[in-house]
Amino acid sequence: MPDYDKSIPGRHPFRLVEGSDILQIAGFSKLNPDKCFCTFAEGSHYHEQGIATGSLLLCQNDARISDGDLVLVDEDGVPTIFLYQKSRKKKPTGEQRILHDKSRAFAKILGSFNIYC
Repeated sequence: MPDYDKSIPGRHPFRLVEGSDILQIAGFSKLNPDKCFCTFAEGSHYHEQGIATGSLLLCQNDARISDGDLVLVDEDGVPTIFLYQKSRKKKPTGEQRILHDKSRAFAKILGSFNIYC
């Protein structure tokens, strides 16, 4: 496999580690793989952040959640994206779902990737 293309700013190239089932993503190498997982997004509530149906979401369990982070919440057995906002005064823009109780979040979204073949 070729090395990561570092000439493209703002992108995170990835590759499979030879001889394993590990996906290595540039810029995310210091994460604990036992606490990370990927899932696919459904819907277009967060298209302004580049997330739409089919986006691959890199998530981490037990991550520290801060104001403005995108998180996953279990909504009737379905992982659902919410924007965590500490203040109840802020109003959602568009179709965003707002979460004020971060204890409901089971994972923080670290990044989203759209793969085109």
